[in-house]
Amino acid sequence: MFVPRKVADSYREMINSIGFYPSMLSVGFLVFAIITMSVEYLAPIEQLKSFISVVLVDSAENARTILSTLAGSIISLTVFSFSMVMVVLNSASASLSPRVVPGLITRKSHQMVLGFYLGSIIYSIIMLININKLDGGSTAIPSIGVLFALIFGLISLGLFVFFIHSISRAIQVDNVLNGLFSQTKNEIKTIIQRQSDNPVEDFPDFSKWHSVVSKTEGYYKGVHTDKLCAILAEQDIKVYISVNQGYFTVKGYPFLKCNKDIANDEALINKILDCFIFYIEEYISDHYRYGLTQISEIAVKAMSPGINDPGTAVKSIDMLSILLIQRLSINDINYSFKHSDNAPLLYLHETSFDELLHDNFTPLRNYAKGDAYVMTNVLEAFKNILFIAHKDTDARNSLFNYLNAIVDDIDEHVTNEYDRREITNMLNAIARISEEQGEKLVARFEHHQK
Repeated sequence: MFVPRKVADSYREMINSIGFYPSMLSVGFLVFAIITMSVEYLAPIEQLKSFISVVLVDSAENARTILSTLAGSIISLTVFSFSMVMVVLNSASASLSPRVVPGLITRKSHQMVLGFYLGSIIYSIIMLININKLDGGSTAIPSIGVLFALIFGLISLGLFVFFIHSISRAIQVDNVLNGLFSQTKNEIKTIIQRQSDNPVEDFPDFSKWHSVVSKTEGYYKGVHTDKLCAILAEQDIKVYISVNQGYFTVKGYPFLKCNKDIANDEALINKILDCFIFYIEEYISDHYRYGLTQISEIAVKAMSPGINDPGTAVKSIDMLSILLIQRLSINDINYSFKHSDNAPLLYLHETSFDELLHDNFTPLRNYAKGDAYVMTNVLEAFKNILFIAHKDTDARNSLFNYLNAIVDDIDEHVTNEYDRREITNMLNAIARISEEQGEKLVARFEHHQK
């Protein structure tokens, strides 16, 4: 079924909102309250009440006191919990990176706790307003409903303890880094597995394909592959997305290429373009590149004068090296076999290894070029990547091309003799992996040193 882009964008914005799951749970508790009241005074329930009377309230006054206390107490827990969320988001944005905030907002466990609070409040209030006077002077007490409200209140206390524990861990930099690392690694493994299951050896010559221009400005974040491939299969055409995910495009920019000229089919072009996703936030589930970027930005933030945490920067660098090693197993051209058995209908341009090195290490190199400890670990990270990639000519050339820039910065900003000796030792270790290019790198540094 074809879904217009505006509807899809509204849906994505809604489910990524901090209020989505709380709203759904609140509605669920409201429905449960209505069901409870509809069966409260049925004969089987009355028999059950007589059997468990020891845990049920027996007076309207007690019921009102319990429900009022529960509603007021859980409101206090909710206010405090929401305040804690705001503090965590501000702290994460200030000390880690603004890019990690969307991931913290959409953390399902926190949303479920807040939703349970709101639902418990609604349930208690519904029970409270259903304590009614009857014609004979007696009072209708929803005692089963009060029992459920009491159970929800006790569960809320337990969830509050869990929430405090979870929210305090969520802001710890090690936990944030480990979470980003695991998510990014899984996304890379998914692509590697998909490409190994359906290997493609010969790619078309995309330079001869016909360009399709963008009609939307914004950050290209992904594509609905099922919907797009279904259109491509129906029209018997193939499409190549020539820009990287996350890049900003403007109206009129040729960001697609098609193996057939569809310039005159405006309806088909609009249908194809409607499958593409444009928004601001960066979610690792969209592409592993965002995980690399967020880890890199945490490293840069750690080197700022206000934080000055080189240990976090070094840990981030080590994680980047492991992820970049895994990235070596991905083709520069990705593809989708959906709705096709013979050949891919959709080709995607992956961020090249060169671009990943530039995007993730350039900010760190610029901010930490005077810190010999951090720059030595950057060289060690490159040595580890080179150890795996030394037989890959393109990757090796990319690494040494960037190492030249690192050596130039180190030479200019690190003047202490001891630090320079440590850096020379690391460069010699790189030379032992790749002799010719490594020796040139060492000679470059020693020449500057003289």
